[in-house]
Amino acid sequence: MEFKSFCEQVVSVMSERHPECDVKTCKVDKNNGVTYNCLNIICPGSNISEVIYLEPMYEAFKDGASFMEILDRVEDARKKSGDKHFEVGYYRDFDKVRDRVRMKLVNYKKNKEYIEGFPHRRFKDLAVLYYSIVSDKAFEGIIMIKNDHVSLWNISEEDLYEAACLNAMKSGDYELVPMMSVLDDIFGYIMSGRREAQDDGSEGEAKEDDQIPFLKILTNKDKTYGASVMLNPGLLCALARKYDRNFYILPSSVHELILVLDENESFDENIAAELYNMVRYVNMTEVETEDVLSDNVYYYDRSLDEVLDYYEIALKTGLA
Repeated sequence: MEFKSFCEQVVSVMSERHPECDVKTCKVDKNNGVTYNCLNIICPGSNISEVIYLEPMYEAFKDGASFMEILDRVEDARKKSGDKHFEVGYYRDFDKVRDRVRMKLVNYKKNKEYIEGFPHRRFKDLAVLYYSIVSDKAFEGIIMIKNDHVSLWNISEEDLYEAACLNAMKSGDYELVPMMSVLDDIFGYIMSGRREAQDDGSEGEAKEDDQIPFLKILTNKDKTYGASVMLNPGLLCALARKYDRNFYILPSSVHELILVLDENESFDENIAAELYNMVRYVNMTEVETEDVLSDNVYYYDRSLDEVLDYYEIALKTGLA
């Protein structure tokens, strides 16, 4: 069965099972041009629609699951989303949304058309978008802030940026993790022996006997769209003071950054070029398409309190 027929069959059966609901397919656009086909179910009295991704269902079907098993999975997904009912009336009032506003970074060139529907600003080769956290006792999610919201609230993009920056500062929303700690989480052991983390009370930081001291993972507390911490007011300056170093910033994904502490205390085009090639290769081979942020390499210079951009420098010097 082809994917199109599979989707049509799912819609047909789910419509028969739930005639009171509006059941149809829809497309959900994601980062970097990625689009998913989804089952969209809207039931009477619900203030949200149930969106179930169909590609994983189809892959399971191709791998041998029966069509009835697929339908059971769809129903299970519906049950899991059944408690996700929250009051959205407050969303008409920006004063009630202001404290929930957060930022995310995406690649500007790869998302140029997509971001036209959202308030945004440029940062280097990236674009800053905004979202709001929505939650109740049983569920937490996000709502992307669109141009329609800005018009409804009668605010500007600058208002969103200021709110997001203030929220990041108030909550101390960052997490700095030693690279070895991440490897420990992935592999379950450390080759030189397991270490025990020691908390020194420093907000946003895990104190450890770091065995790769020049590499740090920087993200936010939720580890979702954590690359945006690069814009947290004063954060990069504070980290440069802490380590008494400038550092290269590698965009590991939209969710996190890798800091490479620099012992030379000045931007080195050759080192940046090597890091650029590494980031580009990892993005092509390891990172999911929708999670790729950029192939670029950035450099925080504490004497300038400025983020330098390898693309810009390479174009000026003829490296690119």
